[in-house]
Amino acid sequence: MSVDETAPLRVLIVDGDPRVRADAISRLRGSDELEVVAEAAEPGDALDLAEKLRPDIVLLAARAARHTAPLSRSCRVFVLAAPGQDGVEVAMRGGATGHLEPGAFTAGDLIRGVRDASRVSHGLSAREAEVMDLIATGRSNGEIARQLFLSEKTVKNHVNRIYAKLGVGSRATAIALWRGMVSVLPVRD
Repeated sequence: MSVDETAPLRVLIVDGDPRVRADAISRLRGSDELEVVAEAAEPGDALDLAEKLRPDIVLLAARAARHTAPLSRSCRVFVLAAPGQDGVEVAMRGGATGHLEPGAFTAGDLIRGVRDASRVSHGLSAREAEVMDLIATGRSNGEIARQLFLSEKTVKNHVNRIYAKLGVGSRATAIALWRGMVSVLPVRD
């Protein structure tokens, strides 16, 4: 996988119910930022597919929560579960990034979940997250300054703090990390 800020995030959907998988695929289909690369009915197949395809995100049925830990080592895992359904807590303890309700989420909800997880896990302020969102859309410092009514120097300061907090040295790597493409970056202690 390359660190390409224009490449869509690759999604693997794992659920035993074919209707849930089909619904999730249709909800993500219209997004330029997401691409469903595979689907699986069985959790065991998900581990093999994740190793082979290296998705950025796995949507995992709550009943497969015990598979969260091995999957979360190489990608972001979001649990598909109705409110109060068993397995969500197990998945979250196992390293899941978040929880989505089948039939009630949008592609935007998933993208926001990835960005929120990146913001929280890297300690970015709300303004830094806003700047990073604009960086991730390909905007220059000057364009960001005009959009946010800031000086270009202030934007540059935000960018430098963002790079320091993310531990990166380039825009492309910052974007990859922000978008949740954790598998392309070295594991941090």
